[in-house]
Amino acid sequence: MVRMHFAKACAAGSLITAAVCGHAAGTLDGHITASITLTSSCLVVGAGTTSTGIDLGSLNFGSRPATFTGFVTAVPSATSGGANTQVICSPDVGGVSISINGGSHPGQGTAVGSGSRAMRTAFGTGFAYLPYEVYRDAAYSTAYPLSTAVTGISVADGNGVTGNAIDLPIYARINKTSTAPLPAGSYLDTLLVTLNY
Repeated sequence: MVRMHFAKACAAGSLITAAVCGHAAGTLDGHITASITLTSSCLVVGAGTTSTGIDLGSLNFGSRPATFTGFVTAVPSATSGGANTQVICSPDVGGVSISINGGSHPGQGTAVGSGSRAMRTAFGTGFAYLPYEVYRDAAYSTAYPLSTAVTGISVADGNGVTGNAIDLPIYARINKTSTAPLPAGSYLDTLLVTLNY
């Protein structure tokens, strides 16, 4: 009996019963715009979004006898895992500038080899130095000057496509020309690398 009265009231369509019966009095529709602004960016793969104080890995020249002469090369590799240090930039970034300071011992050790930077080891009451150089190309033809930005360095992959991870374009080389042996020990240096995009 209650159902019949309710059905009759809804069928009558009174204003009071419109809300109860589910009839809409009108309709509104519209649009909401969603937006986000993305800025050009680069990051070191595995470093997250950190932009300062990043561990870019190490230039590990390996181990050689203290009497070695000639060339030894290294590229930046991750401190853990050993893979080459890589950088990735947004696809709109076609080139970057990179500057590398002189390290902790610039200009030292030139009597035993060539290079504007040098690694150092403690020896007796003093130090021994082994010079090296860092280049922007795997052919070791263009050295990074001390603390001066080199511009126009491509971040495109081997197929010319931007937006993919590439090896950090730093190639290091020792060129020991002297036959004089160096003191045995661990030779170290620290470089500050700045990449601008």
